[in-house]
Amino acid sequence: MAKSRNPAVQISQQEKQYILEQLWLSYYNDTLYEKGLITENECNRMRIRIQNRTAVSGQ
Repeated sequence: MAKSRNPAVQISQQEKQYILEQLWLSYYNDTLYEKGLITENECNRMRIRIQNRTAVSGQ
């Protein structure tokens, strides 16, 4: 039997888009590092930049 979703936990389409963007950016960053195309230092700096992005510009 499927559980019902809690309406208080629902997120907006814009928040979903932001989460997906963060996931893809992190994936690409990690992939570039694993393939040796960027250094560990560059990977770590980019990881911080990805984490510090804001969901909506102007907020």
